[in-house]
Amino acid sequence: MRRDHNAIVDTSCADEGDMVLSAPPPTPEHLLYMDRILQVTCTVNAGPSVVRLIGEIDLSNSGEVLRTLNKARYIDDHLIIDLSGVSFADVSAVRALQSFASGGSAVICNAQPQLSRLEGLLGLTLFT
Repeated sequence: MRRDHNAIVDTSCADEGDMVLSAPPPTPEHLLYMDRILQVTCTVNAGPSVVRLIGEIDLSNSGEVLRTLNKARYIDDHLIIDLSGVSFADVSAVRALQSFASGGSAVICNAQPQLSRLEGLLGLTLFT
């Protein structure tokens, strides 16, 4: 095997002169923030980068979530914020996400029903 312009060329089972291309290796997730109840990671992609939140967001860490998401804008101008791993969030979490969303281009998706309900109670439209 050898690298050829971000693709892996597998010549081990090819006839002489043949080249078999496989997909480039997956992009690793980078840890942006972690505390005892939450982890925030980012996967940098050719398109929008994906920031994943896994765990719980409450008053104890919502400020750090906002700071971390704002710093993630330096990684990519267009972000996808994936909330599918958020098992609990309070009003401070929704407000932090609202503040972040108002600051630029981002899609916040995969919110759990509890988060969507809080969003509705607050009269907001943040999540896709």
